[in-house]
Amino acid sequence: MKHAPFIELPYDADHNAPKGADNSDQYSESLVRHFLKDYTKKSAKVFDPFLGFGTTAFVAEDMKRVPYGMEADGERYEWAAGQIEHWQHIINDDSAQIGDYDFPKMDFCLTSPPFMSINDRWNPLYGGDPKYAGYEAYLNRMEFIFKQVAKIMKRGAHVVVQVDNIDGRHFTPLVRDMGDCLAASFTPAAETIVKWTGRHAPRGYSHTHCLVFKKT
Repeated sequence: MKHAPFIELPYDADHNAPKGADNSDQYSESLVRHFLKDYTKKSAKVFDPFLGFGTTAFVAEDMKRVPYGMEADGERYEWAAGQIEHWQHIINDDSAQIGDYDFPKMDFCLTSPPFMSINDRWNPLYGGDPKYAGYEAYLNRMEFIFKQVAKIMKRGAHVVVQVDNIDGRHFTPLVRDMGDCLAASFTPAAETIVKWTGRHAPRGYSHTHCLVFKKT
């Protein structure tokens, strides 16, 4: 398969989060459509371990794929599950607990994990529990989660993770570090840089990175 190193996509979100909710981490539906078109066929099982408000699931159903996923936040889970036909495939739990559920083998995985800055103490993967504070604990947990994801992926299946570096007082090389977490369980296949276009493109957010890995 030929992987595109650079693409342009319109920034859109037809299925917006519920009014008043923080959807700042919601990614564009055009990104989901692009990767599902390139990496999957109709009826493919598509998994998102960080489902959020359900962008991956919405688009998967629109494109005649079958969505599966997990979301730890109860509010996000309830809203997403209430909007899709395959709501029974969505689990309200920490994605580190994938092994507790009887998921079928997946054809494809597409996700955007919660980001964390290198100098933050609040760890989004533990809901800010001070026992698991800090960037190192975040990366260790992320590596463990993708090891669980690997167990439910078919051999030859691809995993695509949308991720960005974080600027600030201390630069966070999250693209590199997330790649290292994935490489513990998958084989690197490509990196695609997506340039956002269109009138809805966020100001100051011109592009994003998509890391492509394969289950071998």
